[in-house]
Amino acid sequence: MPAFPIIDTHLHVWDQTRLKYSAFADSPLFNHPYHVEDYRRDCGSLDVEAMVFLECYADFWEGGGQYIEEIEFVEDEAKRDPRLKAIVPMAPLEWGARVRPMLAKMRDEHPMVKGIRRIVEFDADPRALTLSDSFVEGVNLLETFGWHFEINVNHTQMDIVREFVWRVPNVPLILDHCGKPGIKEGAIEQYRDDMKVLSKHPNLWIKLSDLPVEADLNNWTEADLRPYIEATLEHFGPDRTIYAGDYPICLQATTLTRWVDVLDRAFADLGLSGSETRKIYRDNANRFYRLGL
Repeated sequence: MPAFPIIDTHLHVWDQTRLKYSAFADSPLFNHPYHVEDYRRDCGSLDVEAMVFLECYADFWEGGGQYIEEIEFVEDEAKRDPRLKAIVPMAPLEWGARVRPMLAKMRDEHPMVKGIRRIVEFDADPRALTLSDSFVEGVNLLETFGWHFEINVNHTQMDIVREFVWRVPNVPLILDHCGKPGIKEGAIEQYRDDMKVLSKHPNLWIKLSDLPVEADLNNWTEADLRPYIEATLEHFGPDRTIYAGDYPICLQATTLTRWVDVLDRAFADLGLSGSETRKIYRDNANRFYRLGL
């Protein structure tokens, strides 16, 4: 465990009595509420200074969704655990300029909002959505709010990301879960190439999280994950790499404490200094998410 409190930049909490999440309906693990109290229990010996909430793919539809309602739910969670410092909700950025009033409402009425995520991974046509003029317009609009955008794709969609980042040069971007690399498929060469190319964009950061979920869920080893951790740090370095737990999604393959143990050993073997390790676990998150800690 780190010798200092860390910041977890990817926490999910949800409650099916407050919002509807059709994506979880068939999952025994996820088709029930998760609250900040569950997270606190499952942190075990992990000392967490602050958390960032990431939207949970609550149901949305043509022309609307539970965007504001999810923010209000998380604000209630934060009242019970003030370590929850920031919210990254979903917003329909594919509306282009028409999304501005919604973003303004989030900014003016919900100051915990720090950025936006609109998952494209599960869209019927991720390429058409991500590279559409209206979506790019919506993402670029975040610059005027001082917000960032979180990219959520899997390794089969990284060609889309390579094209997308060129079109958003001034908005801070972060690639969630290392782009969900094909660990189970052994796609390390693709990952190394993706990291080499994408790291050339100075406004793009990377979230070191969820690698066990992308490996063999029940039989992964540290050796399976290590090349992906090494490639991440080789190209993005300790200045643009940010730790995250991705609770409770991580429970499919690991625990919060086991994931940190894996990273601790990797950082030590790679010869990271104490200050570099602190950047990944805490300081980069404080800077990127503008937490003021």
